[in-house]
Amino acid sequence: MALRVVALAGLLGLLVLITVAGIAGAGSVFASVGSAVPQPLHGVPLARSTGLRLLVADDPPFLLNVDTGQVVPVLAVAGHPVLSVLQVGKDAVIWLDRRYLRAEIYVVRHGTMKAIRLATAWSVAPAADGRAVWLKSYSDARHCTLREVRLDGRPRRNPRALPCSTRLEDSGAGAVLIQGSSVVDPASRRTLLRTGGVWAISGRVALTTAGSYRPLRLTDLRNGRRWRLRWPSAIGGIDQAVVDPRSGLIAMDFADPSYQGSGTQVTDVWLLDPATRRLSQLPGMPAVVSLKFTSMSWTSERRLVMLAQVGDRDAVAVWRPGQKQIAVRAIRLPARDSGSDTFAIL
Repeated sequence: MALRVVALAGLLGLLVLITVAGIAGAGSVFASVGSAVPQPLHGVPLARSTGLRLLVADDPPFLLNVDTGQVVPVLAVAGHPVLSVLQVGKDAVIWLDRRYLRAEIYVVRHGTMKAIRLATAWSVAPAADGRAVWLKSYSDARHCTLREVRLDGRPRRNPRALPCSTRLEDSGAGAVLIQGSSVVDPASRRTLLRTGGVWAISGRVALTTAGSYRPLRLTDLRNGRRWRLRWPSAIGGIDQAVVDPRSGLIAMDFADPSYQGSGTQVTDVWLLDPATRRLSQLPGMPAVVSLKFTSMSWTSERRLVMLAQVGDRDAVAVWRPGQKQIAVRAIRLPARDSGSDTFAIL
């Protein structure tokens, strides 16, 4: 439901590179100088306690304690459905596809270990305050409704008719409706923007792109003022953009499923400060990962967390803006087979 960063910067001195074996915790660490060829996701060891709990999309979905490695299923699932996870404030929502134009929506509250059924709908996106969700439902094949429901199950807004062609999406700053080339606020019904290619919204600023290697644009949603930004990455594909709820910083993932035709999957994450329009590449980027099993999210205290697969290993990477290296820890996860790489931080 989310709206979905390769020039390798020259490195000064030697970097500590964790290979796939090193990520696995075997201590296989060696020094490497910068290279034009992306390396497996690497950084310094994530040695200290993180306090992180991740709700990971899988069949069944599970909670991962990053510090202990404990994996606890939160929902019994039957029938191998497509399943994804969405951050809603400090809580999380599970979207479980039951086909026939409906899905089951569950909520997992912060600090708990159990999924509770919330509603049945087709699409879900978080409300701007993180205390409710917007739900798009099919009444039948041609008629749809939109409603807002609190995370305790109580209705916040009654259902209203909605064209079934309208998409309900998570913009990073709450739910938006995509109606053709128009981006609409579901609460006020006001058109925020008339353009295609919306990648993320941070506060009152929208980030849009017109396609590979085309300039990025920032638009002030209050007055329509626009700024043109360079395409920062040598990679032309885009994947995920996630917005830090406190600072408004946008982490952008440029992705290539076959880097320079080699078949190697590469991610390149860049940070955009909408207030200054400054672009900066994360340390250790670009990096080799399995794109289908790699995604990222912000914590409430400005840490960017990446859950990644590197070769046949899984890893959690943590980075705070200003730090010179990413910290990486190997983890052992069940084979993820829900059709989604999403996770939420609880």
